[in-house]
Amino acid sequence: MILTSGMYVPALRWRQGEYQALARLPATVRDRLVPYISIPEVEFDFELWQPKKTVQEHVHPFAARFNAKWGKRAAWVGVHPSILGKPMGDGRDIFAYVFEALRVFKARAIPAVLLDFSGPLVKSVRAVLATDGLGVAIAIRLEDMMKADARSRVEALAKLLGVPLGEVDLIIDLGAPNFEPYNVFAGALVAAMRRLGDLSVFRNFVVIGTAIPQTFKDVAKGANQLPRHDWLFYQTLIDKLPAGMRRPNFGDYTIVHPDFAPLDMRKIKSAGKLVYTTIAEWEVRKGGSFRDNPSQMHDHCASIVASGKFKGDHFSSGDDYIAKCAAHTKGPSNQPFWKFVTINHHITHVLDDLAKFYAAT
Repeated sequence: MILTSGMYVPALRWRQGEYQALARLPATVRDRLVPYISIPEVEFDFELWQPKKTVQEHVHPFAARFNAKWGKRAAWVGVHPSILGKPMGDGRDIFAYVFEALRVFKARAIPAVLLDFSGPLVKSVRAVLATDGLGVAIAIRLEDMMKADARSRVEALAKLLGVPLGEVDLIIDLGAPNFEPYNVFAGALVAAMRRLGDLSVFRNFVVIGTAIPQTFKDVAKGANQLPRHDWLFYQTLIDKLPAGMRRPNFGDYTIVHPDFAPLDMRKIKSAGKLVYTTIAEWEVRKGGSFRDNPSQMHDHCASIVASGKFKGDHFSSGDDYIAKCAAHTKGPSNQPFWKFVTINHHITHVLDDLAKFYAAT
């Protein structure tokens, strides 16, 4: 599985809004992306003050749902650190359990591991790689890249996993850094990339990050614009790469911060909001408590449709719903549903951005 220059890597937690956003993309769009999927943490029941499910209950549906929502298309599959070492009901670790289940569906799922993987997890993933032969993704954080031993650590992990570097997809996970000023950060990242040595030996090379806020509590009610620093920075980074250095594929965390965690909704009334991706910004429409006034979503959608930045109801499934909600022919649904709407639009928009960017370079 080799990514072409215009292909996109959305980093997604496997929750309902995210997998529905993927499932409702047309085949022509799905052909141009490879998702970096993380089996998320177990949600917490704040009323009972305990996890809502056991790890077994939480993880078990993943393989069947992956098959139903993504089929046999390629994807990287990792596990959230909070459950990484937790055993399944039969005592196996999550990687061994999930990839055996995915094998039944002949899924093209590739394990995604962190640079600091060690011990039993390495042994487990090595067994998966030996059985499936699809290679592995190694995710390296920005702070690891800044160290002199970054390349040797990647090579050492690949050796422990039993794969050559030509079967390694190297994913640089920037997290949510301060991208500004773009030129300065791009220069620092290029210097760090140089320390990784010859990047052409890796099967794929991806940079992901986000500029989406962890929460929107500091975003004022009404109409707001938030710069898409991750996308704007990526364009600067590509321009700043020296001749001969490999271009990374673009990835992001769509419109959900990677450290977002569900809150105790008994104490916090989450605002009704719409986050709509445009060329350089996210158009944000924020109101009061969604629970107290779900019908506010009609006004948020109408505002986006009238903004001059709406891509039209045929652009994506998400846009179709926004148009219908604005016209009151669809209801305000619930808050998780709006993640599907906005992520579905975002993915489609990013692919459009990439197509235009690479056509001009």
